[in-house]
Amino acid sequence: MYTYLKQLLLGASIHNGWPAPSAPQSAALSRVSAGQHHSLFHLSGPYEVGVRVQELIDPSRLDPWAYLDSDRGNGPVNRAVMMSTYYPTAVRNPADDGKPPRHVMPYMPKLTAEVYDRNVFAALGLNGSFATFYTAARENGPMLHIPGEAFPVVMVSTGGGTTRFYYTALAEALASTGYIVACVDHSHDSLVVELLNHTLLHGGLPVTGNRPLLLMDLDARVNDTMFALDELGRADVREEHFSTSDAGLNVSRVGMMGHSLGGATMSTTMLRDSRIAAGVSLDGAFFGPEQEAGLDSPYLILGAEGHAGTKKGLWWSKWPDMWPKIRAWKKQLNIKGTGHVSFCDVFLAIDALGLRGDLPEPDGELDNWGTIGSARMLEIQAAYVTAFFDRFLKGKSSELLDGETAQFPEVEFIM
Repeated sequence: MYTYLKQLLLGASIHNGWPAPSAPQSAALSRVSAGQHHSLFHLSGPYEVGVRVQELIDPSRLDPWAYLDSDRGNGPVNRAVMMSTYYPTAVRNPADDGKPPRHVMPYMPKLTAEVYDRNVFAALGLNGSFATFYTAARENGPMLHIPGEAFPVVMVSTGGGTTRFYYTALAEALASTGYIVACVDHSHDSLVVELLNHTLLHGGLPVTGNRPLLLMDLDARVNDTMFALDELGRADVREEHFSTSDAGLNVSRVGMMGHSLGGATMSTTMLRDSRIAAGVSLDGAFFGPEQEAGLDSPYLILGAEGHAGTKKGLWWSKWPDMWPKIRAWKKQLNIKGTGHVSFCDVFLAIDALGLRGDLPEPDGELDNWGTIGSARMLEIQAAYVTAFFDRFLKGKSSELLDGETAQFPEVEFIM
């Protein structure tokens, strides 16, 4: 049903669905081969953004899927969690001139980019495409310190099988408005996770149709998030990576957002960890114990077109039944022209290479990537996610959450 979604997000090698390379694809290939680099991101807030990458090893947990990594041996291995944290920095980045600027973070590390190239762009003859993309974040830039102000923390959980890098654009946009945004990779759920020593942890768990495995994966994801949040709260980690004290990094009351299975991860984490004070679900699911227990924190769903307000379809058909169990501020919004895949970065890359018109027809509900432009989608997501966290983490009111507006006619308020 969602074969092409697997190719775009999980990286499954399904080449037969691609059309033969055409003129636009050849033009994209010539740009890549000529060394042209692409900045996919434009910051929406007043701050420049820095990024730090951390490899976190959880001493309290063994990795249940370590057997997927033959090069790590056959014995027990502690759970590894890779995290990219975006934050306001005082250092200004150079202007985009089509060349990869010094000190700016590439979109993906080298080996990860090679894996995703083989499985996403190789069928178009575009090997090397992901390596041409870079972010708007300065690698290891110093965190901006404003006396008396602490930037709120927001955790990010990925869609099932996807990489944390597919949520870079939204993370950077939110960080540029005054947030510390931590994107977590879930090892062995993601197609591949690259450690700091360039060891690759392989994944792509076959959770579809396997509820016990899905719930096991969900539990690992929730524990990954809570462990990462614990690490951000450690004084030595704050000092080493962010040169800040408790006043500069408050993890006692944070936000969280997640796409698809990441939305389910956010909901279950919110139930289990009282530090999660507000949550955004990007076309996400409810799979965990929150379906019975309910939730007591502010909750926003940004849904693909037609998903909110219906009891037909896949996991979004559960939203109406769950809604009375959320005992706090809550909104369900639909975004016209979107599909399930619209909520991550992959179409920023596809649009940068001019390939949108060469995609095959969608094959099923999850394959529907919609018609909305990727830059416009990023603008909408950044506006509503920022307005939501501003209200519930910073105490700033925003009329954007009160009802439909001419500024964003694509957004429908459903509940």
